[in-house]
Amino acid sequence: MDSASNQLWDLSWKELDIDGSLIMLRRYVETEARRQIDWYHGKRKIKARISTGLRFVAILLFVSGGLTPIVKATLADDTMRRLPFDFGQAGYLLIAVAAGCVAMDRFFGYSSSWIRCITTALALEKSLEEFRLEWFRDIAKLRGGAPDNTELDRLIVTCETFSLAIRGQVEQETKAWVVEFQSNLVQLERDLQSKADEAKARRPHSDFRDPKGPLLTS
Repeated sequence: MDSASNQLWDLSWKELDIDGSLIMLRRYVETEARRQIDWYHGKRKIKARISTGLRFVAILLFVSGGLTPIVKATLADDTMRRLPFDFGQAGYLLIAVAAGCVAMDRFFGYSSSWIRCITTALALEKSLEEFRLEWFRDIAKLRGGAPDNTELDRLIVTCETFSLAIRGQVEQETKAWVVEFQSNLVQLERDLQSKADEAKARRPHSDFRDPKGPLLTS
């Protein structure tokens, strides 16, 4: 439990301490909300850089791979023979690496996490603004006086509702991340199994002869 949470246990609700306790309570829930908002904005920047980088590299490699046959056709035969590799096959390698970049982005969820961070941060900021306006409206009704029991309860419930709403939005985003990650794991296993089955199907059958029996085919 952090120091800010510990301060809540020290709040005094005596007649002379109510105003100070309400201010401290409001600052606590606002600080917690701001901390979550800043966290999502920080993660958004990281995810954006990685996602943009992978997509940029993928596009660059796709284009380069597509241009490889055209470039090969413009090269002289002597130049092609001096190359230590088959230039025509390089295009397939570039396209394969590009597909790997896209698959990495999809599996680790960089682009989708980027979008979730943006939407969650915006939702948290909206909730924070709504809380502030509701709080100021309730304080304005007091006309500078001390709140009675009903008004005090309303102010505390306003903070409680806002704090639980923030936690609910964070929990919702976390659950979405868990579902997406589990789905990506299942899809990866299926893709790997499919590739393994294709490799087995393409593997040539080898014939060998048992010295004590007829020709066997594996």
